[in-house]
Amino acid sequence: MRNAPSLTSLRAFEAVLRHGTLSAAARELCVTPAAISHRLRDLEETCGQPLVIRRKGRFGPTALGQEVAGILGDAFERIRLADARQSRTNETIVHIVAPYSFATLWLAGHLSDFEGRHPEADLRILPSHDPAMEGDADIKIVHSDRKPGDTWKLLFRDVCAVMARPDHPLIKSPPTDLNDVLSGTLVHVGTQHGSVRGAFTWARWREIMGLPAALPALGTHMAAEHLAVDLLQRKDGLGLISLYNAADHLERGLLAIVPGSQVQSDCCYWIKVQDRARGAGSIAGVFADWLHECFEENPTEKSEDPTGLGGNADQAAMVIASGGHDSLGTTAPRPGDR
Repeated sequence: MRNAPSLTSLRAFEAVLRHGTLSAAARELCVTPAAISHRLRDLEETCGQPLVIRRKGRFGPTALGQEVAGILGDAFERIRLADARQSRTNETIVHIVAPYSFATLWLAGHLSDFEGRHPEADLRILPSHDPAMEGDADIKIVHSDRKPGDTWKLLFRDVCAVMARPDHPLIKSPPTDLNDVLSGTLVHVGTQHGSVRGAFTWARWREIMGLPAALPALGTHMAAEHLAVDLLQRKDGLGLISLYNAADHLERGLLAIVPGSQVQSDCCYWIKVQDRARGAGSIAGVFADWLHECFEENPTEKSEDPTGLGGNADQAAMVIASGGHDSLGTTAPRPGDR
């Protein structure tokens, strides 16, 4: 069996016939005219006959060259179109790495809004326990009590509240003294990645609230907030959960808030768009802008009221849980619709 001619030589042959000159074919293929000439010679040696002839300064096909060109047809044009289509597809793919809890509790439930606006987007979501260490993602989102680096931007300041099942005793009969919370069965959420802490602890909540009660020695410890949310629906425990991440569960009546327990946590959500994914109109940039619109948090502001409700965290919880309307029926800020 004869060796088939190289595709590189056939491509050079097709380009020479289409352009008529070695120099023009060389410019298209990003090689030298000598390289094009060499490829043509290799092709003619393979078939044993001339394939091109030069007339009046332009190359045209011989009889055999015309036959070969007819068989090739628009094969290389279709290859070019396929490559262009593949390139456009790659530009619409966005790899996003985010904390497990944010990805599963908030992001997954809001993606339909973005996809409805940008049906061309191909979002690849990777939940991670350590998003900052994921190397190849176009967008990274982390939950931390400090800014991970100069290129990171604030997405939103987190607000936490004590939550439990609606039939929990402290929900059915709200306590007059929040020390009663600390006497209950507590669910602890804690993560640690090196020196970076990514959870809001009961000890910190007690400190902010100014409660004298000691923390109980025992309690269930969960490595991530979404695991705590799942556990709270199954047992009579109390957990410190993000109002944003629990918004869907609050609205559906799967969880409820102990009145007066809301506080702004020490942690924030931070976002970073990799340099390679930036650019005017890039899907990654558009997605990042959409996230910022959802939370409408100005990274330069130092406000102690991330809800925009004048510090009334109880009202904030009601607004988030009720789908964005305060008790007067007016539209109010809420995640995903602000």
